[in-house]
Amino acid sequence: MRWASAPGQPPAPYVRPAPPPKKGPGCLRVLFLLMGGAFLFCCCFVSAVLESVDDPLDWNQLTKDVPADLGPKTSLGLALVPEDLSPASARHYQWRQQVHAWELGYGVSEDVHQQVDDDFAELAQRFSYRSGKGTSFTWAPPPACRQREWECVFDSVAHDNAEDIAPLTALFRKKQQEDQLDAKELTDLVVSFVQNIKYRLPTEDTAAFGLLPPTVVVADGSGDCDSKALLAVVILKQLGVDAVVLLASNLGHAALGVALPVPGKKFGKKYAFVEVTTPGWAVGALPPEYDVKNAWKVIPVIVPK
Repeated sequence: MRWASAPGQPPAPYVRPAPPPKKGPGCLRVLFLLMGGAFLFCCCFVSAVLESVDDPLDWNQLTKDVPADLGPKTSLGLALVPEDLSPASARHYQWRQQVHAWELGYGVSEDVHQQVDDDFAELAQRFSYRSGKGTSFTWAPPPACRQREWECVFDSVAHDNAEDIAPLTALFRKKQQEDQLDAKELTDLVVSFVQNIKYRLPTEDTAAFGLLPPTVVVADGSGDCDSKALLAVVILKQLGVDAVVLLASNLGHAALGVALPVPGKKFGKKYAFVEVTTPGWAVGALPPEYDVKNAWKVIPVIVPK
């Protein structure tokens, strides 16, 4: 039996260091600082409460309303699993990527969703998964998975979800062909989509390993760091882009790695770091709090074509 901890924490927004305060701030300046600090504390506390209240646990009760209008946008189309699923069942996404605005829809039937959950539950059973306190859990990986536990988990989940994600991938492939996007441009588009999926720590009973399968992330509209990273890997590898999951268990975080010739932080000599929990992080940009020596491991994932 091995004790593990599920990744899932997003990076804190990068804040530039404040300039040194001038000498002699005076009582009025101190008062303003105290008032500002209290205001920020209240706002953060309320935001945390609201996020907790809004935390969806039942995928059937999540609304599929179209997000707020972003103005003129390019539609990538609609992906339905199975193909004859009613378009009304789709979840709609709108997001902005620098000067571009995009939209797409993705939906799966209740039967498909249940099959994904059942496959994931079977995987958890094979690993003798048991949830623990907080994000911790116990597991007893099969002998063939010893020393490569997460690789086995990600491989199995990717295998079980690849077919359901393929119609979504086809939307990006069509855009790539229409606009002759190179690998970097295609990766940026996929990453911007995944980054804009709502960040949420999975708390469902079905969320073994602190992970949500890629199909569930897109169909339900939320996921945490490793769940979103695995989704991005599946899409990108189906598009022919070499991608991996980057895992830092000691930091409680996971990210995407892509083998692209871009500047920035790389792991395994060639995989550029990609933060997927927060919109706006560029390929290769590593949040300062996660720039820890020897913290990150490259986890390759086998994705069926």
